[in-house]
Amino acid sequence: MLHICYSRGHYIGQLRRHGYRRWKTVTGKCRSAEGAIAAAARAANRGEWKRLRVLFIDSSGWYEPNLIFEGKQ
Repeated sequence: MLHICYSRGHYIGQLRRHGYRRWKTVTGKCRSAEGAIAAAARAANRGEWKRLRVLFIDSSGWYEPNLIFEGKQ
């Protein structure tokens, strides 16, 4: 029997200031990781944000959020 794991969910982009611990979600639900990265980068240019990350949120409830991308300024 063949088992294919097809994850369903969405991506979100988050920003964090240098020295802070909490992340702020700045994007809505994005269909692709590239779209979430672009939206978070646009939001980072408007403020004093230093760190950026993109998470994949699984909608089935079986998996925790998965880190897809992380960057810093």
